[in-house]
Amino acid sequence: MQLLNISRIMLKFRSNIKYLIFLITVFILINTVTSKSQSIQTKVTEIEFGGNEFFSDKELINFILSKPGTPYIQQQFELDQRNIIKIYQENGFTECTINNSETVYNFDSSGINLIVNLTEGKQSHIGELIISGNKLFTDKYLKDNIDTKQGGILNSQILSGDMTEILNLYEKKGYTFATVSVTEISEYKDISNNSLLKVKIKIDENDRIKIDDIKIEGNTSTNKNVITREITLGEGNSITKENLLEIRRRLENLGYFESVEQPKILKYKNETVLLIKVKEGNTNTFDGIIGYVPPNQNEDKGYFTGFVNLSIRNLFGTGRKVEARFKKEVKTTQELEISYLEPWILGYPLNANLLFNQRIEDSLYIKRSFNVKGDALISKRITLSALFDYERVIPTSTGNLFTLFDSRLLSIGAEFRYDSRDYIYNPFSGLLYRTSYSAGQKKIYNALSYPALNIPADITVQRGILQLDFYYSFFKRQSSLISLHGIEIRSPRFEAADLYRLGGNSTIRGYREGQYLASRAAWGNFEIRYSLTRKSFASVFFDMGYYRKPEDDLYKIPAQEGLLYGYGLGIRIETALGMFGVSYALGRGDSLLEGKIHFGLINDF
Repeated sequence: MQLLNISRIMLKFRSNIKYLIFLITVFILINTVTSKSQSIQTKVTEIEFGGNEFFSDKELINFILSKPGTPYIQQQFELDQRNIIKIYQENGFTECTINNSETVYNFDSSGINLIVNLTEGKQSHIGELIISGNKLFTDKYLKDNIDTKQGGILNSQILSGDMTEILNLYEKKGYTFATVSVTEISEYKDISNNSLLKVKIKIDENDRIKIDDIKIEGNTSTNKNVITREITLGEGNSITKENLLEIRRRLENLGYFESVEQPKILKYKNETVLLIKVKEGNTNTFDGIIGYVPPNQNEDKGYFTGFVNLSIRNLFGTGRKVEARFKKEVKTTQELEISYLEPWILGYPLNANLLFNQRIEDSLYIKRSFNVKGDALISKRITLSALFDYERVIPTSTGNLFTLFDSRLLSIGAEFRYDSRDYIYNPFSGLLYRTSYSAGQKKIYNALSYPALNIPADITVQRGILQLDFYYSFFKRQSSLISLHGIEIRSPRFEAADLYRLGGNSTIRGYREGQYLASRAAWGNFEIRYSLTRKSFASVFFDMGYYRKPEDDLYKIPAQEGLLYGYGLGIRIETALGMFGVSYALGRGDSLLEGKIHFGLINDF
C-alpha cells in the first residue's frame, strides 16, 4: 500500500510540474509578443498638404506637432488640424475648411503618411469698423489706439487685445466698470462685389466709481488725516486702478507701517467706500554702540568712542519726524546732529525740514551749521525744494602750522527730486533722481589779522550735487542697484571745513568714514541684492570713485587726486531697533584681513 501511495504522489507531482512549465512558457510567449508590439511604434514618415496657397507646406508643418519622425498619435493629429483652421481664421480666412484627411500605413505599420486637403477660401478684409456707446472718447481716438484697422485683415487675437486696450483707456479715466464687446462680425459685398467684413464693437461706459467715504483700519497710533492726505483721487473723487496701486505705494513709503494691504472698493448703505487696512510698524528707535580705547605709552588715560541714535519717525501719530545722532570717532573728534520734519504745513503739500549739525574736528575747529529746506510736493513723484544754509567755523587752535580762519557762510539754493521707487526700504524697480545747487557768500572775520597772507574778507562759494539711483529686478527676490553720484564745490580758496568728506558707508565702502577731502568727487555703486524679507536683503557690491583736492597756494600744497574702489558683502536686516545694515569691504590694495566693517541704522530722514 505504501508503494502504491508513493507512486500516485509521484505521478501527481509530475503532472503539476508539466502544468507549471506550460504556464511559464505561455507567459514568456505573451511577454515577447507584447514587447515586440511595443517596440514597433508607428512614426510619421511624411506629411502632404493640398489646397494651400497662403501658407507653404513647410509653414504648415511648423504649426503642428505631428512632424515627420515623431510618434503618430491620432488625437494629436486631430488637434493639429483644428490648429491649422484656427491660424487661417486669425489671418482673415474665415471660411477655411479641411475637406478630408487620410492616413496611409506602410507594409509593417511602422510608418504612416498623413494627407491633409483643405480649402482656404478668400482672405477677408475689414470693410467697416463700427464703434458704438462711446461718449468719453471719440471714434477716431479709439481707432487710433487699437491695432484692428479698417481695410486690414481680421485677426481674432489682435481684436481681443484691442478690447483690453480700450478697457485700459477707460480705467485710467476712472471708468473701472466699463465693458467692451464685439457684437457682430458679418460679411457683405461692396460695389465691386468683393467680400468684406463688418465688425461692430459696443462699449458700455457705465458710471465712474466715485468714492463717498474713506475708511481706515489698523491705524492704532497714526492719525487718520495723516493717511488720507496721502491719497490722491481723480476728478470728482473718482478712483482708478492706477490710483489704488499708487495709494499703497505712497503709504508704504511713509515708513510708518509694517504692511499695507491693497485698498478695496466696497458698497455700503448706498455709498461707495474706499477701505484701507494698515498694520502699524515700529517708528521709534533708540540704539547705541560704545567702545573703549585704552591709553598708549604717552597717555595716562584711555577714552570712549561710540555712536548714539534716536529716531522718532511718526511723532504722536502726526507724521512729524525727530532724529538726534551723536558720534565720537576718535578722542578729539565728535559730531552732533539734530533733525526735525514738519509735514503738510497748514494742510498744504508743503514740508519744512530743519537740521542742526556741530562737528568738533581734532581740536582744530568747531563747525556749526543750520539748514532749512522747504519742500513743495508738486506731484506724486516730483518734489521741488528751497534751501537755506547757515554755516559757522570757529578755530579752536591758532598755534598750528596751517591756520583755519574764523568764518561764516550764508547760502541759498534749490533742489529737484524725482522718486518712482516701488518701496523705499528694499526697491525692486524705480528711479531716484536728485540734483541741487546752492550759492552763498562766505565772510572771513579775522582776515585782517593776517595782512601778509592777503586773504579776501568775502568769498563766493557754490555747491552742486547730483544723485541717480536705478533699481531693476531680473527674477523673483533679486534686485540690482546702479547708483551714480557727483559733487562739486567752487570757491577762490578752500579750507578743510569747506571740503566734502569721501569714503565710508554712504559713499565708497572699503575706506574710513570721511577719509578723503575733496572739492570735486564722483562715485558709483553697483549692488546685486537677494531679498530675505520685505525689508531685508543680502548683497554683493562694487564701489568706484574719483576725488580731487585742490591746490593750496597759501601753504604750497599741491593738488591731490585719486581713483578709489571697494568691494565686498553686505546685509541689511530688520530688528526691533530698526533697519540695521552691516558690510565688510576691501579697499584698493587691501588684503583679506585689512577690510573695513561698516555698520549703521538705515533711515529716510
